[in-house]
Amino acid sequence: MFGFGKKVNAAEVTEEVLNHQALLIDVRENDEWDGGHAVNAFHLSLDRITKGELPTKDTSKKIYFYCASGTRASMATSYLKQKGFMAENLGGLHNWKSGGGAIE
Repeated sequence: MFGFGKKVNAAEVTEEVLNHQALLIDVRENDEWDGGHAVNAFHLSLDRITKGELPTKDTSKKIYFYCASGTRASMATSYLKQKGFMAENLGGLHNWKSGGGAIE
């Protein structure tokens, strides 16, 4: 339900991020981020988002979220969509990896 088995095209997402058309946001906690994260991702925990911190003010920029399993990414996606953003849940970090995404 929350991204399990979701197909992610990491090359496509990466291209959008590098062309400044999209943001890739990791909504996990600090220790999870420190343990490894997607290359070109920004870290903004779900808690910070739900307290009003936004990754951008530009609602025309697509925002891709991921977490450990997809649950927190789903919550972040719903929250930002309610605020008028184009947001998409990529699921968990495993979806990113299985879609060819690099980790650092």
